[in-house]
Amino acid sequence: MIPVLVVSSIFLWLLVLVNVLLTVAIIRRLNHMSSMNHNMAEGLVKGSVAPPFSAETLSGEVVTLASYARKAVSFVFISPHCGPCVDALVTVNTLATKAHKAGIEMVLVSTGGEKQETEALVRKHQVTVPLLYAPYEQNSFARDYKADSTPFYCMVNQDSRVEASGFFVDGWEKQLLGT
Repeated sequence: MIPVLVVSSIFLWLLVLVNVLLTVAIIRRLNHMSSMNHNMAEGLVKGSVAPPFSAETLSGEVVTLASYARKAVSFVFISPHCGPCVDALVTVNTLATKAHKAGIEMVLVSTGGEKQETEALVRKHQVTVPLLYAPYEQNSFARDYKADSTPFYCMVNQDSRVEASGFFVDGWEKQLLGT
């Protein structure tokens, strides 16, 4: 009877030890993921120089950061497969008028899907904002602007310096307009 109790006791302590080790590993992983998400949500640092980029319009014209020299511009990174992006298109279309009055050009940047899907999205939602096509896998525009998921925005001032950037959370409309 005593050998059974000893073996059961040892087994129970091993089980407790494994449980503690797994708990510690899970906590470390969650802390790591939390810090990654925190860094991701910040986007580019305010005041930093906007990275150069090259992207195409849907008609195939090549556009670069130099194309917006001496202009304030809000880049809105979207994907045709992103539900929140599609939901935000109506607001973006409305904000484009306010942005223009404030001296800010608003530009959508499609980072996902095929070009035809982006064209269909533009037609379906009657997008009036200029759109650049820069697929994430083939173009570094979104990665350089730390737009690792969508919807994401980056407001760049006339001196090509970042004014604000981040994911669409409460108040994104004001940040997009630099107010």
